[in-house]
Amino acid sequence: MLRLVALMNVRSHVILDAQLSPYRGSEMRLAETFLSQIPDNSITLFDKGFWGADLLLSVADRGSHRHWLTLARKNLVMEEVERYGEYDRRVRMKVSPQARKRNPNLPTHWEVREVSYESQGGIRSLLTSLPVEGYSAEAVAELYLERWEIELGFRDIKSSMQQNAVTLRSKKVDLIYQEVWGLLLAYNIVRREASQAAVAFGRMPSDIRFKPACQYIAVQLIVMAAANPVSATGRRLAELRGGIGGMFLDHRPRPGRPRTVKMSKTRYPVDRKAAPLK
Repeated sequence: MLRLVALMNVRSHVILDAQLSPYRGSEMRLAETFLSQIPDNSITLFDKGFWGADLLLSVADRGSHRHWLTLARKNLVMEEVERYGEYDRRVRMKVSPQARKRNPNLPTHWEVREVSYESQGGIRSLLTSLPVEGYSAEAVAELYLERWEIELGFRDIKSSMQQNAVTLRSKKVDLIYQEVWGLLLAYNIVRREASQAAVAFGRMPSDIRFKPACQYIAVQLIVMAAANPVSATGRRLAELRGGIGGMFLDHRPRPGRPRTVKMSKTRYPVDRKAAPLK
């Protein structure tokens, strides 16, 4: 088993950077390696597992107008500093001794903004560095819902490209890493072409249906490889993007269905005690 941490653009689903390690490796340490890849004038939506003063403060410190947003963990000890609204306030928290031991430059306390909103009959809390002057509580809550887009990106890789395979094909450690990088590169190629097609049609890149686009591009690449690579490359790329442009999602409301546990895709048991990758 291995661990993968990715930095993905939620509007286009393009992967900006990724890091792999053995499964016993820390997600936090992997995420720290590509903080410099986060662009300026951006908002990074973190899963709640990436909670830490060192990581989140570094997002803003290493760039210009870089903000973050994440779901608050339960039982966090917070002290209210300023109240902006009924569900909007500024809070102060203590930095853990463990974090200050790893990074002595961290302060003893830090302040963040907490925004709460109703979800499925309960109250959920978000923590963010976004200023109250430019982002209302409603805007912050709506923005966090886009974090689910990265899960859709991973689904496209595992379901559409891997055809729901439980394991990878490779049997050696080096080849497993090579196979994963190959999957990510192929995924990005499809997403890039889909993004170009969506922009040409005045639509959002995330509106493209990934599976048909992936199959269509794979067929077209085979055709283009057999053709003259010099004479008509521009025209063929335009035709390829034009074909992708007809694969937009249908946003009409669908009937709700209760969630159920799906059967395993294989009748053979998965050995969960297998030795981890080194």
